[in-house]
Amino acid sequence: MTALAQTDLPGVALVTGAGGTGIGAAVARAFAQAGCTKLVITDFNVNTLADITQSLQASHGPSLTILSVPGDISSPPFIDDLFAQIQGTFGRLDYAVNCAGISGNNASSDLSSVEDFDRINGVNYRGVWMCSKKELEIMKKQDILEREGFGGVRKQRGSIVNIASQLGVVGRSDAPIYCASKSAVIGLTRCDAIDASPHLIRVNAVCPGIIRTAMTDHSLRPPLAEGEKDMQKPMELTKEINIAPMGRMGTPEEIADVVLFLVSEKASFVQGAAWVADGGYTIN
Repeated sequence: MTALAQTDLPGVALVTGAGGTGIGAAVARAFAQAGCTKLVITDFNVNTLADITQSLQASHGPSLTILSVPGDISSPPFIDDLFAQIQGTFGRLDYAVNCAGISGNNASSDLSSVEDFDRINGVNYRGVWMCSKKELEIMKKQDILEREGFGGVRKQRGSIVNIASQLGVVGRSDAPIYCASKSAVIGLTRCDAIDASPHLIRVNAVCPGIIRTAMTDHSLRPPLAEGEKDMQKPMELTKEINIAPMGRMGTPEEIADVVLFLVSEKASFVQGAAWVADGGYTIN
């Protein structure tokens, strides 16, 4: 039994950006391994979302109910439809992990366009804000979950984790739009945490360092459908990796471990945190 499997997470979980081989997919798998039996997953890539859905169903069988909804989280009509389906299918939402994000254009501000700004912020900030808005609307109206913890019963009406970045905490050359979009996620997290506290809802962020995903390793990118435009650009990150004292990329599973802790009752006194998991990059 893994450490993740020992973390009991009853209720309904949502993971955005769950397709492919990145953080979202690892978080979705971790929820299933931790005993979550009702899982909502979404991604803009229909094929990779279908792959993770089939993989999860094959691994966990009928004990896991999956609502798989492909779409673009920067689109308000899609957001409305997604959360209407969540409400209609499960009637509540206990855990929400907003993972969907894109890396950006790798250019300084003077060499970037308004289109670059709108595209990156449309997913990384606007999309997270729209998801958070709907998540909070559902969570505020639902009954409280009570769980036994050290020292007694711990109560929680819902828990949200937003995936930000170490680059929401520090800057990097040729990444002003991306850094700003992730800083915005941290600011959103802190403000929502203050407003949600009276409702027994916790909101936190995880700030990953360089993680081996399709954003950082071109070999992990899924093939594009005919006529589809690549929203990512390859990055050369050797210098950045070496800045971190641990001197390596992290894995999606390492970030998933942090996420599951934060959504669970084990983190019942953690509120509004921007939890850095970066191999020491930001301290060096």
